[in-house]
Amino acid sequence: MRTAIITGYVTSTVKHRSLEGHRLLIAETESPDVPPQIVLDTLGAALGQKVLISSDGSEARKMVNDELSPARWSVLGII
Repeated sequence: MRTAIITGYVTSTVKHRSLEGHRLLIAETESPDVPPQIVLDTLGAALGQKVLISSDGSEARKMVNDELSPARWSVLGII
């Protein structure tokens, strides 16, 4: 788990079927060695908000209800 700031929205015309209808955001951590991550958001985080993100793919796949989903990062809480 890491804290991050939401810096943008992801727009995609083609994506995995399990991600259709779900919000994808760009989250940047304060650590310079970690690149920005695309995160699955089910909580409604807004631009500039500080969030708690997790790389636990099994939880992200539960959020989209598909065990074969490529989802890995997800928003666990808004700080």
